[in-house]
Amino acid sequence: ALGTSEVSLAELVSAYAPFASGGTGAITYGVKRIRTPDGALLYERSGSGMGRVVEAVHVGQMNHMLMQAIRSGTGKQANLGTRPAAGKTGTTQDFKDAWFVGYTRQLVTGVWIGTDTGQTMGKGVTGGTLPAQVWKKFMLQATAGQPISPLPGLDRIDEEPAPDAFEDILARILKDSDESSGQN
Repeated sequence: ALGTSEVSLAELVSAYAPFASGGTGAITYGVKRIRTPDGALLYERSGSGMGRVVEAVHVGQMNHMLMQAIRSGTGKQANLGTRPAAGKTGTTQDFKDAWFVGYTRQLVTGVWIGTDTGQTMGKGVTGGTLPAQVWKKFMLQATAGQPISPLPGLDRIDEEPAPDAFEDILARILKDSDESSGQN
């Protein structure tokens, strides 16, 4: 399922949110609250998330796999040192887009680098280079002063995740997200 169609950065980030939260789905939004200059509330986002979308054992398996991507895989340049983090690089075959989506227990963030014109960026720009570096720099600042917390579910895994578990779980989350938002 991965790489077969375009997915927005917001969709990707919300697909990774259950791994940071312990299995609870998230619905992305852009505006949380609007106030007048004198402080009167004009709008506040209401509603809840999607509930549990991934079982705890699968959260642990995904977190284990995606931590390895940062520790020793293509996402090494996103490593946050002692802060547990997980993530995934992505690069289109024609080098028009490169991204890195990663998370800690407190924050899920995605970085996309590309051109609006669809021009190639050259073979040197991949998800594991500039997007991972930008993600790391942002996350180090955004999580400064926050407690260092382990990613959820790692205590629930009994064995190494199956090689195809990432694609299966991510495809299911994206499908559930489309269904809950009325898209097909």
